[in-house]
Amino acid sequence: MLVRHGESVWNAEGRVQGQACAGLSAVGHAQARVTAAALASAYPDARLVTSDLQRTRETAAPMEAELRTSAPSDARLRERSFGRWEGLRRVEVEELDPKRSARWATGEDVVDEVGGETGEQLADRVDPVLRELLRATPVDGVTVAVTHGGSIWFGVHRTLGLPLPSLGGVANCSLTELVAFDRAGANGAGGEPVVVLDRWNEVAHLPVELRTGWRARTGRDETAEPSNDETEASTAV
Repeated sequence: MLVRHGESVWNAEGRVQGQACAGLSAVGHAQARVTAAALASAYPDARLVTSDLQRTRETAAPMEAELRTSAPSDARLRERSFGRWEGLRRVEVEELDPKRSARWATGEDVVDEVGGETGEQLADRVDPVLRELLRATPVDGVTVAVTHGGSIWFGVHRTLGLPLPSLGGVANCSLTELVAFDRAGANGAGGEPVVVLDRWNEVAHLPVELRTGWRARTGRDETAEPSNDETEASTAV
């Protein structure tokens, strides 16, 4: 079960986060508490793991309390680095780096040009840990991984072998479920598990007032929703 972190302060401000952190907003903490209660009710014996960044650790904290377990951290679950863009509002990126920002808005991956990671590099990092977690999860068991929008988006595309972009955006504290099935080879020996997507970006456990997506609530459009850890163009595809 992949859980994106709750709304962060920088999500609400429309800033590019990457691997920089300012912690969760009040809304994000509320989302985390509701999500923790829902997961503990449905999967009381779930194992828990998290990215090592502040916003995921804060999201995982109420889950640790509800599940009465501790969440080891895995740096491979981090969001990708956004280099020199980290901490800037998206409008500032547009003003300070207009040509590159325009290319980014059309879907071109330019993040390595500002000292960050490409989507391919992120997928290279995340896909192995997703497969490891699936293999390590007991039969009929559940592992909950608290991670980031980009990590979920690029990681799931890679793990399922989907062409980019096949899936939509990733909301704060949304649930995405991957299920692994054993596949027996011709000689009866087990092969590589078959991984299927059971649900994507599910937010039914959150009350409507706590549902935040991938557009900023502040700045030029006060009615829009919070962004992914990346910029608006990154996963709202």
